[in-house]
Amino acid sequence: MKKYLLGAFVFLILVSCSSDDSTDNANNSLLIGTWTGVSSVFNGNNIGVPDSNTVKFTSNNRVEFIYGGFGINGENISEFGSWTKNETTLTITWDDSEAGLEAYVLEVNELTESILKWTTNISGEGTLVETYQR
Repeated sequence: MKKYLLGAFVFLILVSCSSDDSTDNANNSLLIGTWTGVSSVFNGNNIGVPDSNTVKFTSNNRVEFIYGGFGINGENISEFGSWTKNETTLTITWDDSEAGLEAYVLEVNELTESILKWTTNISGEGTLVETYQR
């Protein structure tokens, strides 16, 4: 009988120690979709909508930042990359970037079905908080 109890105890310990990514995966799935920029706050000052006024996250961990009207003759410009999210840290690794700027690290402050809000620290300049909605 002691062997069965010991075996059951060991089994329960192993099961309880296994990693549970279901919460992270569910939270990450909230990110997938198209987001429209609604506000940017730089060092506490409202500076309008984000330059990347549309951001698209896909389930294959790809992302497109669309800068509406920033191109020659007012065309949209897009930047592409890959994304990973670990708890509240969102990292964008750009496909094309200048040396030293390959990764864009964001702290996700809020992520719901309708709101995405993140913060990034711009070295030597300050803190940028951007809010997006679906």
